[in-house]
Amino acid sequence: MILVLTFSATQAFAHVRWFVDTNVTIENFVAYRITDPEVLIWIAMSIMIVLASFVLDTKLPEVRVVGSETRHDFIEILRIFTGMSLLLTAYEGTLLAPHLVAYGAFGTKLIFLQAIIGILLIANRFVRHAAILLIILHLGLTIQFGVLAALEYLSMVGIAIFLLINNLPTPELRAQYKPFSVAIMRILVGISLITLGLAEKLFGAILAESFLAANPWNFLPALGFEFVTDRLFALSAGFVEVIFGIILVLGTTTRLTVLALSMVLLTSNVLFLIEGNNEAALVEFVGHMPIIGVALVLLLLGAGQRWKLRKLVPDWRKNTNLKTVRVPHDV
Repeated sequence: MILVLTFSATQAFAHVRWFVDTNVTIENFVAYRITDPEVLIWIAMSIMIVLASFVLDTKLPEVRVVGSETRHDFIEILRIFTGMSLLLTAYEGTLLAPHLVAYGAFGTKLIFLQAIIGILLIANRFVRHAAILLIILHLGLTIQFGVLAALEYLSMVGIAIFLLINNLPTPELRAQYKPFSVAIMRILVGISLITLGLAEKLFGAILAESFLAANPWNFLPALGFEFVTDRLFALSAGFVEVIFGIILVLGTTTRLTVLALSMVLLTSNVLFLIEGNNEAALVEFVGHMPIIGVALVLLLLGAGQRWKLRKLVPDWRKNTNLKTVRVPHDV
């Protein structure tokens, strides 16, 4: 049952602020407390899953590094997807995400800046400068919408730094800093997931419950698990998102985590299409395009071995007769 709840809860991964009124109120809404049994169980499960990820990471076989041409193609997908998302959201008058509607003269300038960045990335022109401008755009988002929104979309800074490093002017600079580019992007995406899980589904559970009320994705009661209310389903989704984020920050079992995350992103779009809500499916896809690009890169390049928690821990296998598996460096 725990496994069913864990994996089914990931279907509520849609960014709820994209589809619900942030000023929503639910009659008789009661937030979970830290001492509630459901919360304590999920905290214990989270610790076990993270520890299991750490142990499993030491057991997984080495993944063969792909050729430079394939790596280049995946980086190009990330560039194009990010550019398209920026341009399309700018067309709607929003900054980085569908719910962050720009306002005032400053917001209008940020929209134009975002559109320019999107065009440069799509056209593959001045990518290094576009990456720097993307970091500046994120700073502008922080000024207009606050620190919480900035943390939720810190993944865009990770993408910007990754593209910047991979487009440095000289081969020497690229060779020096590339080993850190994957890890920086992975860690910042992980922080974004943790923030979204906490803000939208744990501390912001009223938003998640409102989303579930409008989109009946909690199918577990129909399978006989009547005790899984929308309230518990939202809590589970929040903890799963936070767990994914923590594992990405730690850099353990990155490919498995990203594969699961990719399935979640696909599932949320499919569910909208099944409901006949094509507009919401399009909003979800456009908003997730940069993360889809990140997922492809992390599936290919892995954790970023230079900044990975397991690399900081002494290798106990050196004192045993077991064969030590070589961990490849970043590409």
